[in-house]
Amino acid sequence: MADPITNWQIASWLWDRKDEIARKVADLIAWFRGKPDDDRGILIIGPGGTGKTTLARLLSGQFDWLTDAPWEYRESAGVESYTLADDPKTQLFVPPGQHHRRASGWADVEADIAAGKYHGVILLAAYGYHNLNQSYKRHPLHTGNKAAFLDAYLAAGLADELGILNHLATAIRFCQKKLWLFSVVTKQDLWWPSEAGVVEHYSTGPWREVIDRLTAAKDPWTFRQELLLASLVISNFDTPESERLRKNSEGYDQKAQMKTVRRLFEVLDALRQWEETA
Repeated sequence: MADPITNWQIASWLWDRKDEIARKVADLIAWFRGKPDDDRGILIIGPGGTGKTTLARLLSGQFDWLTDAPWEYRESAGVESYTLADDPKTQLFVPPGQHHRRASGWADVEADIAAGKYHGVILLAAYGYHNLNQSYKRHPLHTGNKAAFLDAYLAAGLADELGILNHLATAIRFCQKKLWLFSVVTKQDLWWPSEAGVVEHYSTGPWREVIDRLTAAKDPWTFRQELLLASLVISNFDTPESERLRKNSEGYDQKAQMKTVRRLFEVLDALRQWEETA
């Protein structure tokens, strides 16, 4: 359970900046509504347990920092859609990210991207820190040592993230409409001490190679990509059975977290302005 002082600090930060946040949210919601003849949505996609549902609820205005508990992982069984409270036409689509649900939940996603049914794709990654839905001791990668398991689990998560990016890039190449890709690397509160390595991973190497090939294949007037390192919530890396795999980083506080949330809105606002240019 979250420390109530933590929630109070978040609430205080939000209250102090309520006018600024309100303006950004208003602009974002107006953009989500789109034009009367444009019914395209925004796709939020990524591996299971990276924060897709939390982000969708945040962007749709359905997230309450004081009462919600995003650190409690709940698997999504099917494609979720979120609408703005006063505009049911506007859609944020969130397909389930678990491996065993992708065959059915993602069946049409890549085809829809290629067909131009989304005007933006938010890809979530987490440097391999994908929430578990079981004890790590029952996971196939467990060999008896918790530290070794975590290393193997993170490596598998990074490989999965790259595989998803490759699939998305293939679909995006075929899209003829204006489209943006926004990669959001969550769980900064867990990997913050290794930030230099995280920046290197997503800015160079195989991940960057995929992005560079995609950018080279697209007209800059019809495609734009952005990358953000962020934390949607501060939490320890625990299993559902309260097994602690990694404690959140000492020194990473709510001010640091909320700066990344503010930056999230700023990048989305920049994408909105780019999208509205001729």
